[in-house]
Amino acid sequence: MAEPTKVLVTGGAGFIGSHLVTRLLDCGCSVAVIDDLTAGHLRDVNHHAVFYHADINDPKIEQAWTSSSSHPPAEPSTATPEIIPCNEDTPVNPLTPYGMSKYAGELYLELFHRTYGLDYTILRYANVYGPGQNPHGEAGVVAIFAGLMLEGKQPTIYGDGTQERDFVFVSDVVDANIAAMRRGDGGTYNIGTGDPVNIGRVYGLLKEFTGFDKEPSYQPRRPGEVFSIALDSARATKDLDWRPTVQLEEGLKLAVDHIRDSTNRRPARVRLTPDRRRD
Repeated sequence: MAEPTKVLVTGGAGFIGSHLVTRLLDCGCSVAVIDDLTAGHLRDVNHHAVFYHADINDPKIEQAWTSSSSHPPAEPSTATPEIIPCNEDTPVNPLTPYGMSKYAGELYLELFHRTYGLDYTILRYANVYGPGQNPHGEAGVVAIFAGLMLEGKQPTIYGDGTQERDFVFVSDVVDANIAAMRRGDGGTYNIGTGDPVNIGRVYGLLKEFTGFDKEPSYQPRRPGEVFSIALDSARATKDLDWRPTVQLEEGLKLAVDHIRDSTNRRPARVRLTPDRRRD
């Protein structure tokens, strides 16, 4: 499918969305952004994009959609697997309201496709991290840990640190969205590295990159938290010609450097990848 010239990005002031907006503009697209700014920040929206401060639940939003969007949406989703790494056919078993809401979004897309002919592509993200993630947010262990360490504060690990996550860098996720626009056609795709990494290792690397010298505080595991997760992205590689390129260590360094720059209030443009860009 050809790349569109007009694209509407919902949540385009957020962490992943703002990176996607900039990449789309770099690709020559005309981009409109809808965001109610409850979590995102206007300062993170590329000034070459048209911005609508609005809620996507507002019926009037259809005007922005029809005038700006010419391509099926890529719907981000998450799931909780029992087989590691899981593929797209692994039974979905959400353990939290957040996970359930994401899965419900998939079901709504399928319903709208059957009822109204809506085209879509679903991307199931692993744990996305990188420059621009809010270190003071409720989610995003890399940003939270790095932000606290740079402030000299002790981070907390819920559990013993052996729990595992699949960390995928934000520029790789942006690549996946671009690939879904170009090649996606109603499929569901995992977007991750397939390599589970324990939280203790991430903590150790962040200690090294921030110069922090304290061990974490440990608290009991939180109810409903999956112990281990990793996503098999073979289908995305086959159908979308997508694969992750940023290694964990270099991605963590970029994330730490960005938080450090932001803390020191030095104006800096976010660099998506370490000294390279993908077409």
